[in-house]
Amino acid sequence: MNERVKVLAVYDPETGRTVPHRLSWSGRTHTLSKMSYYHRQKYGAVTRHIYHVTDGELDFRLFVDSDTLSWTLEEVSDGN
Repeated sequence: MNERVKVLAVYDPETGRTVPHRLSWSGRTHTLSKMSYYHRQKYGAVTRHIYHVTDGELDFRLFVDSDTLSWTLEEVSDGN
């Protein structure tokens, strides 16, 4: 998929975590209700922060590029 998307994320200084809360994709805004997991991957000098989140109907795999700070939607699944 690899489509750049608009994401509203919140950083919590107490936990040191950034959590995506809303995703705008394909003409819809998805309110993200749960983060399944998060991990980092190195691609040369760039670190990708990868988030697996859901809005309760669809599951999304997003990553933010530490070099450009852009969000990319990598995968969408309906759970099947």
